[in-house]
Amino acid sequence: MQYFGEIETKYEEVFLTSSYLYFNYDDEVVTAKDIKNMIKTTKDRKKNIQGTIFIYNPVVTPIDYDSEKFLLDQDFDNFDELVELKCETYITVFKHAIGPRLKGKLVEMKSLFNLIEKNINSTNLLTKFDQDLEKYYTGQNTEFERDIMYQDANNFVPSGKFVFFCWGDKISQKEFTFIRTYSNTLFNRIEDMGKKVAFVYKKERGLENAKELLQFSNPVENYKYRSSITSAIKESFRELPPTPKPYE
Repeated sequence: MQYFGEIETKYEEVFLTSSYLYFNYDDEVVTAKDIKNMIKTTKDRKKNIQGTIFIYNPVVTPIDYDSEKFLLDQDFDNFDELVELKCETYITVFKHAIGPRLKGKLVEMKSLFNLIEKNINSTNLLTKFDQDLEKYYTGQNTEFERDIMYQDANNFVPSGKFVFFCWGDKISQKEFTFIRTYSNTLFNRIEDMGKKVAFVYKKERGLENAKELLQFSNPVENYKYRSSITSAIKESFRELPPTPKPYE
């Protein structure tokens, strides 16, 4: 499997505005140009993109760059271009879960927030997002440029036949109400469109409660249950399209 994405920068921040997993044929290596040709037209996208995986925010690094250093402190200058990215952390989970069954096809990756940031859980940052989303919903100018940072929640159309939600357990009923509103709008819209929706959830929480809470576990963000969540994701993708699965 190879991973490709487009990185943009604005006001000293770095964003992943689009990205795709490509599932290679045996001994096949593709280039960014090959991927661009696969998504050139609406017809091409419909033919080649099998589904969408939705995470909270990206943590990615281009091939040949240091994952431990901030990208703007390196000599990377291929902004606004499709480039190959490293298959690291959460990407490897999906690589192993999906395996060889989508050879020659793509899965699109989407994020609630496109900001490339490892420490996304900080209260200061989440408060900043929540305040920005209040502006987003009231038609004011947002601090983060909305086309770069956010999805268009009211008009979002996912690619492919399924959407696998894996944005974790961060979303709270009481805190950060505008983050919840934004997430809820996206989830409800996708479900109402009739897409095959899948995710993994804690068994004691229950499927319907997980949907109500918008808590769709991600193994990288939940170290205590990392192994169980990873196994549940593999089980979810045992058949395509994937289906919701619990873990204990």
